[in-house]
Amino acid sequence: MTKISLLTVVVAVLASSAPANDTALVLEDHSGKDPSARVTEGPTLRGEGFQVRLGRAGTLQVEIGTDWYVLETNLSFPGDPIGWNRLGEDPTTEGSEWRVDPPVGREDGILQAAKGKHHSIERKAAIAGHRVEVSDTITNLANQDLAILYRQEWAAPTPFQPLLLAGQEIAGIRKTSENPTALLGQSDSGLGWLAEDDILRLQMEAAASANLLRISVSHFALRPGESHTFRYALYPRQKGGDYWSFINQARRDWKVNFTVQGPFDYFDLTRDMDLVRDRERLKAYLERKKLGVVAFSPWVDYDNYNYRTGRPTSREELKALGREARDAFKSVAPEILCIGCIEGNLVSLPPQAQKALWDSSPDRPQNQYPLSEPQMEILRSFDLPWNDCLLVNEDGRCRYELYYRGSGDRRIPMIAIAVYAAPGNGQHRYWMDQARFLIEEVGLDGLYIDQFSLAFNDSQRYSHENWDGRTVDVNPSAGEIARRYTDGALVGIEARRELAEYVLARGKYMLANTFPAVERMQSVPIHRFNESEWSFNLFGWEEGDKPPLAAYPCEGHLSTPISLGVRPGRDGDSRAAENYARLIHKAAIAYLRHGLLYYHYGTSIPEEGPGAGQYGALNHMFPITPLEIREGAVIGQERIVTCVSGEFRLKKRTEPLIRVFDIRGLPVSVDTEIRNQDGEWLIRLSLRDWAEIGVIE
Repeated sequence: MTKISLLTVVVAVLASSAPANDTALVLEDHSGKDPSARVTEGPTLRGEGFQVRLGRAGTLQVEIGTDWYVLETNLSFPGDPIGWNRLGEDPTTEGSEWRVDPPVGREDGILQAAKGKHHSIERKAAIAGHRVEVSDTITNLANQDLAILYRQEWAAPTPFQPLLLAGQEIAGIRKTSENPTALLGQSDSGLGWLAEDDILRLQMEAAASANLLRISVSHFALRPGESHTFRYALYPRQKGGDYWSFINQARRDWKVNFTVQGPFDYFDLTRDMDLVRDRERLKAYLERKKLGVVAFSPWVDYDNYNYRTGRPTSREELKALGREARDAFKSVAPEILCIGCIEGNLVSLPPQAQKALWDSSPDRPQNQYPLSEPQMEILRSFDLPWNDCLLVNEDGRCRYELYYRGSGDRRIPMIAIAVYAAPGNGQHRYWMDQARFLIEEVGLDGLYIDQFSLAFNDSQRYSHENWDGRTVDVNPSAGEIARRYTDGALVGIEARRELAEYVLARGKYMLANTFPAVERMQSVPIHRFNESEWSFNLFGWEEGDKPPLAAYPCEGHLSTPISLGVRPGRDGDSRAAENYARLIHKAAIAYLRHGLLYYHYGTSIPEEGPGAGQYGALNHMFPITPLEIREGAVIGQERIVTCVSGEFRLKKRTEPLIRVFDIRGLPVSVDTEIRNQDGEWLIRLSLRDWAEIGVIE
């Protein structure tokens, strides 16, 4: 048995983007005790191949065969220094009046309660088929707002192998709400951990080493008398159960395996209207580059530069262009979905406000900036529909985006302000108005919304003019609230649901940039992706080598398994043009390495000359209803997409069609075997792994 008496892991890489009191994640002292000491007494729940026990002091233990995993839980309270109450060994903390009741076994699970001067906790553990569901309900018993640092500390008798946080072999991670998972392993077992409630997902941090894992919530508070329930699920795994089997079971439990449409790309109606108006060219375009979903730009009211007129596009202009393009696309591809685009959290200011802000600080590079105090005075002088939802930083200043469109004497600056949606506020009303315009007035098939979840970036997420009742910074030495503020990812949940429900109730399609970050949006059947192109240097590995694992694509493992593609040459690399087709398909293979499919990002593969190729497998990935995602493959009801050799199964009446394409998207012949067994097709496919893509349909 490996016994660790003192362990300190500092995850400094996380500090750069952390809020004020998150200088590091630290996993430290257990006061000489063995944190993995086995619990031998207490009420026990028995599942298939595992059992769960709660000990007298509050320790929770999961046993799988001869292996065991132990959880002890800490709750902070304010003091000089900060104090801690514990569900686990030696739970009494001096001065806290902490009392842990014995666990009670019932038909519906095991219950245990503990209570002190500042807070109480009620834990329930229950078996739900293949998983264990645990809830910790914490109540503020004080007569003032109370900060609570909530920490789960997991331990085992031997070092974890594997030890994956959000699908990655890393020592620490923060704000991983899209993939709020950990996978712990021992020689004969594995244990998957999955956050389920919104607060735990939005605030989750983790640090791990050897046989210890800490999962923390460090920005949480309650008003007097209020409660919150942290909920998480445990997935006991027998020997051989890997990360992908855990993730696929979680996907089924969260009901995220709905049909994904595609292929997808954007289409600019002011740059490319000549193509729209030439039906033969448009037909040839869609025969070569097949599209199931096309998103029209300019966007509504934002990033709406018209490259023909050199000025922003009005709604009336956009309506005319959108209707004309919709009719043209559907005349040559009747099943195609034509959608419009809106921005999630950046809104264009009125022209007079844009000019005044520009004149106050002209010629700055394209970027996002906090407003200066004189600029804040300018902003306050305008009666904006978003005055109730402006994103305000710690210094009381708003944030604006400056970008440029056009060129030469037509180049113009455009300015947008950062906001956040919440039920009934100005941005929520604006979303609904834009959605009605696209669907009811323009007559499109749905909409795309950018930067939807707000959980992706701290600087565009938190606003400091109000408190949401949960989100705080905590003084780490005294445990007191240092700062109260609003998490836009939290307060906007119901506004996001209402927008999605409006679109879906009309039988329309919705696509959102950013994967779901909260429970209440997780299984809403809209399409989600993120932008993973900056995760890879596409010249960084050889064709045929397995692409590197990257954090950002792993966020898609619990949602629609798609990611927005790459724009070769985006970083100024002069080699991009002559390798264009190769880089597009290399990126698609990199996404498949993460179990994701590829959505175009303005892709235009040349037919001849430098960088030439075809769209290949990208034309045949959709529609797909995922059954499983794997390293190198997505297994669907309608088709299988893979870049690794293997044996696959597909249920269909007729013999499957197998297509294989090389790194340029050109068709190639490979060895295959197909046979039918009890109404199911068994296919053996031999590829040049990580350099070819096969589609079985």
